Amino acid sequence: MTKKFAVTYEIDYTHRVMVGVTAPDAEAAKQLASDAFAEGTLWDDTEAMPLLFDDYEEVDGETLRFSAEAVSNFPAADASVQALKQQALAFSACKSLLADEMSAAREDARKAMPHFVASAYDREP
Repeated sequence: MTKKFAVTYEIDYTHRVMVGVTAPDAEAAKQLASDAFAEGTLWDDTEAMPLLFDDYEEVDGETLRFSAEAVSNFPAADASVQALKQQALAFSACKSLLADEMSAAREDARKAMPHFVASAYDREP
């Protein structure tokens, strides 16, 4: 008899972000970046503060840990997974547009952004 399990793995990492800042000194540059972080604008990639690096790096050493929990049914996909799927569909729609495959582009766009597509393009002229 087989059972269902929700298996999780965890790994330690560092999220490293680098932006370009013009300032009179290092302390002022750090303060400008800190303020942008607090305001949620650090990732805006502007001319005044270009985004130079944004990635996750594993912490040195063996940190990979697996755990498993028995479940009666698999839970619904988290919003993070839904966002990944939405981004993949949007990218696919763009590729189809570039290949002049309008039907495929429209279908992937509908799946990626159903509320936007329905409100913007499905209205009567």
